Amino acid sequence: MGVGIMTGIRERKTWIVFIAVLLLFAACKGETPTAPPTGGGSPPGTNPPPSGVSVVLTVSNQNPLVDSPVTITATVTENGQLVANGTAVEFESDGGVIDGQGQEVIKTTTNGVASVTLTSSTVDNVRVTVTVNNISRQATVNFVAAPVIPVPPNTSPTIVSVSPTLGKPAGGDIIRITGTNFRGPVKVFFRLPNQATPIEASVVSATETTIDVVTPGVNLGAGQELQATIIVITQSGTTSENRVERANAFTFRNERLTPVVFSVTPNSGPVLGGTRVTLIGEGFQDPVQVLFDTAEARVVKVEFNQIIVDTPPARETPANGAGAVTGAVSVTVRNLNSQTTSTLADGFNYKNAVEITGVTIQSSRMTIDGNGFVPPVIAVVRTDEGDIGLGLIQVTGTRIVATIPTIIPTDCDAELEGPIVVTNVVNGDQAEGPIFRFPIFVPAIVDINPSVVTVGVNSSVNVTVANPLPGAARFTIGGKTIFAGAPTINGNGTATYTVPLPTNLTFPTQACGVGGTRRLPIDVDVEYTVSGTENCDDTAEGALTINPASSACEEPPPPNAAITPTTGTCGNMGNVVAAGTVTGTSTFTITNTGGQPLIISSAAVVSSSNTDTVTVAPASATIAPQGSTTFTVTANPTAAGPFGGTIRVNSNDPDTPALDYCFTGNGT
Repeated sequence: MGVGIMTGIRERKTWIVFIAVLLLFAACKGETPTAPPTGGGSPPGTNPPPSGVSVVLTVSNQNPLVDSPVTITATVTENGQLVANGTAVEFESDGGVIDGQGQEVIKTTTNGVASVTLTSSTVDNVRVTVTVNNISRQATVNFVAAPVIPVPPNTSPTIVSVSPTLGKPAGGDIIRITGTNFRGPVKVFFRLPNQATPIEASVVSATETTIDVVTPGVNLGAGQELQATIIVITQSGTTSENRVERANAFTFRNERLTPVVFSVTPNSGPVLGGTRVTLIGEGFQDPVQVLFDTAEARVVKVEFNQIIVDTPPARETPANGAGAVTGAVSVTVRNLNSQTTSTLADGFNYKNAVEITGVTIQSSRMTIDGNGFVPPVIAVVRTDEGDIGLGLIQVTGTRIVATIPTIIPTDCDAELEGPIVVTNVVNGDQAEGPIFRFPIFVPAIVDINPSVVTVGVNSSVNVTVANPLPGAARFTIGGKTIFAGAPTINGNGTATYTVPLPTNLTFPTQACGVGGTRRLPIDVDVEYTVSGTENCDDTAEGALTINPASSACEEPPPPNAAITPTTGTCGNMGNVVAAGTVTGTSTFTITNTGGQPLIISSAAVVSSSNTDTVTVAPASATIAPQGSTTFTVTANPTAAGPFGGTIRVNSNDPDTPALDYCFTGNGT
């Protein structure tokens, strides 16, 4: 039934292309095409499309790599000759993309040939069906992944780590170098900055993955530390000698350091304290004391060139414990072991603290009330997917008015929420407010027009979707997937898509007439979704009624009787002994070439000569469509000489209700 509908549509497509080609040829010759005669055909006035065609498919590569183009060629002939140019050929696949357009493309022949290009971005067995009128052929293309070429193992030496990384300038420390491919004999060198010749170290032990060496002595001069590059030479002195370097892998440092503070970052924070800051400098030696004016900060981490601390409250910074609690203060670092110090004047600036006291939502606008909002500020909603910025409209010291952005979801079931966070850009003050949940507007089908369509009359329907999402819209009608083009954007938050109707639907049937069937309408679901999203689809169940192109009763053709040998050709029984028990026989066959059962009501002798008895078996029969039955005639001549007769077969064949069979013989 679906094939019948497809055949009708393909015939119409074929003849539309055929007429266009005729008009084009006439125009090229400067002539007016002769009007076709009236009469039958589809469309009226044209010859019917080729029906007895032969289609041969060729595939340029049966097993291509993913994303590689494959050419599929259809060669179409009729009665051994290439079909006329412009004959429509439909290509349809169950995967991949044809000619970069989709999964269904119609091409026309040139010199009997039509071809398309098939690609697939995934590993897949793609089946391509090619149809010309009522003839279909299939080919399968197996897209495979590109082979992975193994990477040969690396035999070059590598340095993974050095432990410890710090030692005294006098040398004598044993350190371990960990790595790979340390093939002996090995040598280790330390290269210092601005020193051309590296210093060789004494190797204590070596394996394939570790080397223990004794650090050499160095001269620090007036500096506090030197960073050395470690060089490892493997298979030293052989033709396979190799080397690897690790820059700044080891530091020679004086035991008593003098701190120097270069900067503090961030260099400002709230008066409440607790701002985590990093002091950048050198010569920091644990244990240390860090003071903001006279208030001691909590030390978190100490390294040679940086210290991380939490600032004390501003009210503790004055010498007498009272006074100004905002503004710049000095930052001092003291190495407690050596009692050496360094001070950075005005190194940190205390600012008023920021806090959120309330949030009000009105439509797409958010009002944040609080204190300490010092422009410029940043207001965001901090979600698991990252910070989502709010559009600032107004900022004062106690209020922020902002717009709430519209969120385009990728998963309509996911909840996008998080705390509201306001940050003062200059001093880094930050306050966290209540949780805000972004509204997710899920798409919904609100209208299908028309809601009742007929194959061959309607080619598309208009589907209106509320809260449509950007991207490639995909509709499923009756289980068939269709990609729609750009929609018409309406002024009420909806979009209307023009969706082509599928052409390969299967309709239910109802028995009618003599062995006939009638196609019935179907109610199908219409589903909307957008590529790249999850749970953002909507289905209008049974919302579209599709009528078949015709609901008329389609009966099989009536019975048709054919006799073999044909009427007028007699069966010869040969010489038969007369006036005795010996009989002669001959046979004939009745074939039913129709579509309904052929009922043989009788097979009997209507005339005979020089015969005693003549019989026919069987005397009646029922022959199925495309079936046959053989009848046997038996005769007994009464005297010497020729004998014969005629058998008549009566049936329900409306065109030939009676067939005659004659037989002959010679009595001896």
